Order: sequence, then structure tokens, then C-alpha cells
Amino acid sequence: MKKVLVSNMTSIKAIDYLENSGYKVIVNSQSSDDDFLSNSDVDGILIMMHPFGENLMSKMTNLKIVARHGVGYDNVDLDAANAHDIVVTNTPGANATAVAETAMMHIFMAGRLFYQRHEAITGNADNIFLAKHQGQELTGKTVGIIGYGHIGKEIDRMLSGFNVSVLAYARHQHEVANGHMATLAEIYEQADFIVTALPATVETKHMIDASVFKKMKKTAVLINIGRGALVDEKALIDALNNEEIAGAGLDVVEEEPIKADNPLLRLPNVFVTPHVAMISQEAMDNVALTAAEDIVRVLTGKQAMFPVK
Repeated sequence: MKKVLVSNMTSIKAIDYLENSGYKVIVNSQSSDDDFLSNSDVDGILIMMHPFGENLMSKMTNLKIVARHGVGYDNVDLDAANAHDIVVTNTPGANATAVAETAMMHIFMAGRLFYQRHEAITGNADNIFLAKHQGQELTGKTVGIIGYGHIGKEIDRMLSGFNVSVLAYARHQHEVANGHMATLAEIYEQADFIVTALPATVETKHMIDASVFKKMKKTAVLINIGRGALVDEKALIDALNNEEIAGAGLDVVEEEPIKADNPLLRLPNVFVTPHVAMISQEAMDNVALTAAEDIVRVLTGKQAMFPVK
């Protein structure tokens, strides 16, 4: 019987699907290399965020597919996978609603300073900052969306009731529901809210750096629900401290999981969540099932639906 390793965060629906398809499912936390190496004979892996590269692949000789639980796959070494003839897949669109809802929440929390006002109840807020800053409404503003795939389009759809003008950036041209395509320079210079929804690649690493913050409006709010590596974190902290921009809402940071001593957590104009944009019951079911379906396809000799290499 072929074996599939999954995380203990994997939806029971996906586990049931794999077992009903005839596979032995092994569940562990995927929190260390040993969690993988102690199951080195598996044929497939439904992987979360643990780094997975040559040091593991070379020891897992039965492995045919690594299915990423989500859209980003920067934790999987594609060159090593190619060298070992391992298929790598992801799940585009399966968690778009959950991530887009998180982006909307960050727009309000960071834009209107709701979290800081909650903290004021318990005496943990910077009351001097709150006395000088009232926050800003979303309605009628310009929203830049950097990355106009499944998530970017869903954010645009959710913005439909707010009379906003959307500036969307992507590698290809798209119809934009509430606006039009734009250059990065136009977004940086014109947008009141800037939402990043891109994966981390060599090209996108630190695409938003000190020079970019100087182009933004002083009233701009940056929302990052893509990957922490998109933003130069030191430059962001400087921009927030110097009020070069008004605020930031972050579901991702450069070093994860975020540590309690991260300076971003002490700034009065930032709202942070710990990379949870994709977590909802519906999204966890959709993503895991999509990944599991590709595992079954590959292990039965069929073409993956969502290969990334």
C-alpha cells in the first residue's frame, strides 16, 4: 500500500479522501526534518511550510509528489525536486476567499486603527498617537492591488461596495472590476491603500524597499497578505517610525513565526496577524482536498492538475 504523509493540520476531509482512495495516511506535525526522515518511504507528501529540499529529497527514494497546502511554494526546492523527478504542486484559488477576507480586515484594522483603540481600553495603546491620528475611511479611496490572480481578483470583488478606484498590477492584462491595470509606479504614487498579493521569488524579494516608501503618500497604508519577503522589513519599520506612510497591516513578516520581540509589534501604526490569512474551515477543506486530489492523480500515473514545475 502506498503511503502519504500529511500535517496534523490537514483537513479530515482530505485524509478521508486519501484513505478512501487506497492510501495509508501518516499524520505528524511536520515541524522538523525528523518528521519527514522517520517516514522516508512515503510516496507522496501534503506539505505545509516546513523547508523541503535536497537534504530530505535525497533520502526519500519512493517520493513522487510534494503537494503544497496553499499557493506559495517557496519552502520547496524546485531544482532539487526536478533532479529527483518529484512533481511539485500547489492549490491556486482554493483559499482565495479566506485570504481576500483577511486583506479586507487588515484594511480596516490598519486604516481605521481599530486594534489600537481596542488596546486603549486596557491601557496598552499609545494614546498620544491616537490623539493625533483618527484613521481613514476606505470608501472613495484608491486601492492598489499588486498581484491580480485569484486572490487579487477576489479582493477587487469584495471592494465593489466601497466606491473605490482599483489600480491593479500583474504580468498580464486583466479586466479590473473596479478600476484598471496600472504600473507599480502609479500604484506607489497614487494609492491610499496598497495590498500585496504576490508569491516570494527572486524577482519579488524586497520589491517594496526604502525607495518605494518615499514614493508613497504619507497617508498610505500598506497591506501585505502575500509573503514577508516582498517587503524590506527594516525599511518598513523606518518608514513607519518616520511616518513616511500612515500604517501597515501585515499577515506575513520576513522571519516566521513572528517573534515577540519583533519591533513591528511595538509600533502604534501597525496591525499584525501571524500568517493566518488562509485559515478558515472552508479554505482548509478546499486547499487540502485540492492538494490530495493531485497526489492521487500523480500516484495513479496521471498528470497533476496544478503542477508548479
